[in-house]
Amino acid sequence: MIDYQEIGNNIKICRIRCNLKQAELAEMVGVTSQHISHVERCQTKPSLTLLLVDISTALRVDLYTLLGSNIPVPPDVSISVEFASMLKDAAPEQVKLCLSVCKTIMEHGESHQFK
Repeated sequence: MIDYQEIGNNIKICRIRCNLKQAELAEMVGVTSQHISHVERCQTKPSLTLLLVDISTALRVDLYTLLGSNIPVPPDVSISVEFASMLKDAAPEQVKLCLSVCKTIMEHGESHQFK
């Protein structure tokens, strides 16, 4: 069963993290701010096929983030989202440094067991 309350809460959390007002998100996805408000408060069920895709695109998150525990998140997706979130505001030098650290860990990981 789909938990629309959780979806609405997740949309609100992501919207706030993006520093967007309901009206701004609504304009981005082509609905009214009242509709966004109703979705966030679980007074309206969002269209799972169109509106949630538009919202996830506008908020730069994947559908798994909005759907929460309604569907299992494959580990590689959650890791990718976490990395993308960490690096989205990083300077190019920081991104290069992170990549270098990851490569070093992967190269040395073959000869060491990480626990």
